[in-house]
This record gives sequence, C-alpha cells and structure tokens, in this order.
Amino acid sequence: MNFSVVITTYNRPDFLELSLKSVLSQTIKVSEITVIDDNSSVDYSSVLNKFNDQRIKYIKQSVSGGANVARNLGVEKSVGEVVAFLDDDDVWLPEYLDWHLHEYKEGADAVVSGFKHLGNENEIRVNEDSKVSKSSLLKGNTYCGMSGFSCKREILANTPFDITLNNGQDWDIFVRLYQMNVKFSNIPNPIFLYRYQNLDGIGTKLRKMNPKDIDRRLGSANKHKEFLGSYWYKKRVADQILLSLKYKTKKHKWLLLSLKKAGLVATLNFFLYQFKNKLLRRA
Repeated sequence: MNFSVVITTYNRPDFLELSLKSVLSQTIKVSEITVIDDNSSVDYSSVLNKFNDQRIKYIKQSVSGGANVARNLGVEKSVGEVVAFLDDDDVWLPEYLDWHLHEYKEGADAVVSGFKHLGNENEIRVNEDSKVSKSSLLKGNTYCGMSGFSCKREILANTPFDITLNNGQDWDIFVRLYQMNVKFSNIPNPIFLYRYQNLDGIGTKLRKMNPKDIDRRLGSANKHKEFLGSYWYKKRVADQILLSLKYKTKKHKWLLLSLKKAGLVATLNFFLYQFKNKLLRRA
C-alpha cells in the first residue's frame, strides 16, 4: 500500500512550509507529494527551495479554479494506490498516515479522522463512529475537512470532486462515497491539526456575505436534498443562513431569509440549539 499526497495551496507559502514538513515527518514514507498551486499571486520558490526531495512536485495552475479543481488535478497527477489530501494551512501529526494505513489493511476504501485545533490542542473534534454513517452525515460534516481524508485513487478517478460547489465540498464527497457503498472508515482519534478561522477562511468570508448571494452556499444542500429529507434539509439551510449571525450586518434580512427558505421551525430550532450550547458551556 503506497500513498500519494496532494496539497492544495493559494497565496500561503509560509503555511505550505509547515504542511510539507508534517508530511515529510510521517513515520511511514510517502511515494510522492504533489503541491497544486491555484494560481497564487505570491512567489513560492523561497519555500520550495528549502526542500531537497525529488518526491515533491509543484504544479501552478494558469487560472485559479478553486480547491476542487486543484484536488482533481492532484488526483490526475498521482500514481499511488491511495491519495491523501492536505490543505496548506493544516498539519499532520507524525503517525497520521500510520493510522490511515491500518484502516486500508483492514479493507477500507476511504478514510476520515478526528483532529485538534492548531494552537489550541486541548480543543478536540472527534466523531466516535467506526464507519461513516448516514446518521452523522445528515447532521452535516461531523468528521473532518479534507486534511483528514484519504481515498483509493481508482475510486476518486471515477468520482471527481464537484467543481461547481462553493462550499460543503468535503461533505459532498463524503455523501457520494457513502451512497456508493464503499467501505468508508472513520478514525475516532485526533491525528491532525486544523487551523481554525484563518483571516481568509470560510468563516470570515461568510460574515461579509450579502444575503442575496446565499444560494452559492446552498449548493451542496440542494444537491443532496433527497438524501437529507425535509427536516435535515431545512435545518442545513437555516444553519447556512444564520451561521455567524452576530457578526453580520443587516441581521433582520438574514433572519427573514431563513424564514423564507427554511421555515419557522428550522429557524427557531437554530436559536434553540445555540441557546442550549451556551448553557452547556457555562455549566
């Protein structure tokens, strides 16, 4: 069993240096590392020159196409039996691939895992499932982002990442793999470090979004509306609309939008859930 690693990057050479070091520090040796640069406007040569390793391939796209375009290109250029993905701002712990390798030896076709928050390692996110389950997927992505995901290359070659989605790309591929009945394992341990809330991250962009642009964020929910069913679909829509509401301007417009698209029950449940979480944190 051999691993190809695909790292997607955009305008973050300093972060890339840390992610590359984490791959090269793995307790098992990877076959290749393909860095896909999504047409960055900054130079990466000073960072790449620090690594004298022929396994590292750097490919800069001539046009920025987004993370999923970069991931699909990475799969296309990979030759390993398994492709493991890493975002440039995240870091694998040294035994990360060892954990994944164990699952493949047990027959897995794809694997996800838990993580810690980089810089606040006491904050851990772990789903206790041993296998990716519908009950968890209905609640959204309760597993991890792409930095905790690996999959057999032959499957990804026939199941590419959806380049039309603006967000929820990881959840989308997880749902599709689940629906294909592949053996999809989850490692209920925090084996990588996730960098939370970058200045250019999804949360920041969401806070600046205009209500009229919300349909871009509902692509994955609309795509899997049948899979979700009425209750979970409306909940996901309300969550997408009202997330980070306290940081947004024109809050009344976001509230009215949730009522229109998700309905009264889903909108009220969003605030009830937030209230319960606040009480639990204070307890």
